[in-house]
Parts: sequence; structure tokens; C-alpha cells
Amino acid sequence: MSDQDKKISLDTAKTWTAQWRSEESDYNSHNQCNAFLIPIQDLNGVLAEMGNPDDNSDACVRAYLGVDPTTNEEKLIIVGTEKDRSGVYRDLLPSNPSNAEGNVNSVWDFTKRCPPHCDDSSSLN
Repeated sequence: MSDQDKKISLDTAKTWTAQWRSEESDYNSHNQCNAFLIPIQDLNGVLAEMGNPDDNSDACVRAYLGVDPTTNEEKLIIVGTEKDRSGVYRDLLPSNPSNAEGNVNSVWDFTKRCPPHCDDSSSLN
């Protein structure tokens, strides 16, 4: 992950989401992840790559669940989307899967899981 722009490579995103899917059946029986704290930088970055859609737009982003196998930490991976002619929202992914830098589209993650990064007074927690 690039510390400067908070981007991860598509290969890293694929590894994390595959890890999440492979553990999902019994993952929550021994790990707790209620939510993610998402830096506004991630959201602003993905929106900027999508051309900063306005409030009247039907633009969407997609968030994938993943697990970083080196830390066993849950991740929320954010990508921009583009609606195609059939009405399907297609992920806007980097052209070079192993490099997050220098691509028009990015895969974003600098999220922090909850717990421990929770609002202990929230009724959603």
C-alpha cells in the first residue's frame, strides 16, 4: 500500500477478498468486525476518479470485504463504478493489477476496523 495516496494494488485487493470469502463460513464465530472507519480521503479520491459526480447522479461506489492474510485484519476495499448500457454497475479497476500507482482508476483501502476503532456510544455498535 502506498502511504502517500492510501491506494492498494488490484492484486492485493484480490488476495484480501479471496481470503475473506475462504474464511467467511466460520470467520465471525471467532472474530468480531462490526463496522469500518472510512477516511474521507478514500471517498473523495474514488469520487474524483469518477469525475466528481453530483448529487443528482446515479453514480455508485462498491465496497468489497477482504482480509489481509499477513495481519488477519478485516479490510473494506472501495472502487468506483460506471453504469453500462444494460444498467449494470461495472467496477472501475486499474489497468495494471499489480501496481496502484500511475493508473487512472484505483483500488482504495485505508480503513480501520471496529473494534477497536469504534464509537462506544453508538447504538449501531
